[in-house]
Amino acid sequence: MSYTINVVRSADSGVLTFQHGSVSVDTKCWWDKEVKIDEGSYTGYATRMANKYNADGSKRQGIWLGVGVPVNNNARKANGIFIHKGTSAGWSDGCIVIEEKEVLKIWNAIEPKEIGNITIVVKDQSETVAAPPRPIQPMGKTQFHWICHIRGKKYSLNSMSKYSGLKDF
Repeated sequence: MSYTINVVRSADSGVLTFQHGSVSVDTKCWWDKEVKIDEGSYTGYATRMANKYNADGSKRQGIWLGVGVPVNNNARKANGIFIHKGTSAGWSDGCIVIEEKEVLKIWNAIEPKEIGNITIVVKDQSETVAAPPRPIQPMGKTQFHWICHIRGKKYSLNSMSKYSGLKDF
C-alpha cells in the first residue's frame, strides 16, 4: 500500500493534506524558516522519533522524510526531518509540524510502519498576481462615438479619421 502527503507552503504557514480510505486530513502546518525543506518529493516512513517523547514516556509518532533531505536551497542535507506534532513554527527544528490529533490520524492509517511507503510532496504556493485593470478600449463605431462624445464635443467622421486611424465603419 502506498500513501501520499501533500504540503503546500505560503510565507508563514501552509496546508498539509492526506487522504486514505475514511481518513482525511486537511490542516494548517508550520516549519522553522531558518531550516526550510526544499520543494520536492520525498519517500516517507511512519515511525517513532528517536529523541522526542510523548507525555506518557513513549517515543513520539512521526513521519520521517528519510536521509539526505535538502534544506535551504540545497545548502545542506538533513537526516532528521519529520512531520510531527506541534502548534507553531516554534515546535520545529526543520520539521513540518501539525496538531497532534492530525499526526495520529495519518500515523494510525499507515500500515505497515517502518518502510518507505509514503510519498511526501512539498511545494511552495505560487503567488498569483492579478493583472492590472485594462483601460477601456472601445472598438468600431463605439470607439468613434467614445472619442467624439467623451469630451462633450461632436466631430465629423472625416475630421477624426486622421487622428484615430478610423476610416470606415
